[in-house]
Amino acid sequence: MSASSPRDRAVLVTGAAGFIGQVVTRDLAAAGFAVRAGTRRNAAPLPEGAVAMRCDLADPAATRAAVAGTSVVVHAAYGDSASMVAECRVLLAAMSAAKVPCLIYFSSIAVYGERTGVVDETMPAAGAPGGYGDAKIACEAFVRAWAQDPAAPERRVLILRPGIVYGTGSVFWTDKLAERIRARAWGHFGPSGAGPAALVHVDDIGELVATAARWLALVPSEWPPVTALNVVGPETPSWNDYFAALAKRIGVPLRPLGGVRLSLRQALAVPGKVARKLRLPLFRRAALAPTRPEMAIFARDVRYDTTAIRARGLAPRTGLAEGLARTTFKPTR
Repeated sequence: MSASSPRDRAVLVTGAAGFIGQVVTRDLAAAGFAVRAGTRRNAAPLPEGAVAMRCDLADPAATRAAVAGTSVVVHAAYGDSASMVAECRVLLAAMSAAKVPCLIYFSSIAVYGERTGVVDETMPAAGAPGGYGDAKIACEAFVRAWAQDPAAPERRVLILRPGIVYGTGSVFWTDKLAERIRARAWGHFGPSGAGPAALVHVDDIGELVATAARWLALVPSEWPPVTALNVVGPETPSWNDYFAALAKRIGVPLRPLGGVRLSLRQALAVPGKVARKLRLPLFRRAALAPTRPEMAIFARDVRYDTTAIRARGLAPRTGLAEGLARTTFKPTR
């Protein structure tokens, strides 16, 4: 086997049992890498070329064992905001100890906060309400500092900032939305849903990571120490148009929803969620209605510049119709 073959390079995927992690593991294995599927517990069935690896990022010893001997780490693990930064630091310390040179880090467009207009990767981070954006900003700062350590000039970091990742297995942006539409708790929101949806299909994410991992592992000199890329698909329809396309895909009509009807459902949302947890058939539509923070997202006029990712030849290619056609949905509970 050639010394330049991906099979000679081991890649660790953290969070390999998650929505994005599973697809990344699949595509890395298909590209010929020796993939370590890192999870806290036993993983689901793995594709050929991938092996399960315990990787609890709260456990420094387990993390060091998981990264040892790898060439690239893909950090796709998803955690709550409180633990995200600490776990990122544990991973970077393990990579330093094992002299692993390359990291692909999953950040988020949440680092841009509530900006509007056109947003590119050069803009300073702003964070988002709720702590998630701030945690991603802190992690980005740590991975940048790690990559720019003058004592380790071989290090390379690719920071990916995906938009709205949809597709089979997406709990919130696919399955949950389908449930809300079926329950008639969702609709066309008029001007309140006219903001652009920064969609990207999960299959494009997997393909992107497999290509980038190959380049980082085999020709790292072609990359600067740190590269940050917005990851958004070729189409950014309005949120209303996304909801309509999703409704059409599952065969359910999408009706207008706004004004007094929407306000009433939002007012009943808290008792509705309580009834839902107690499995009581009360206020179901109200429990599934859009929250005010969600409506703020749907109205915001922001577009994420993709010049940098297109220049790298890594731009997602899946349009909305194709993406929804290959998406399967969990049955309604």
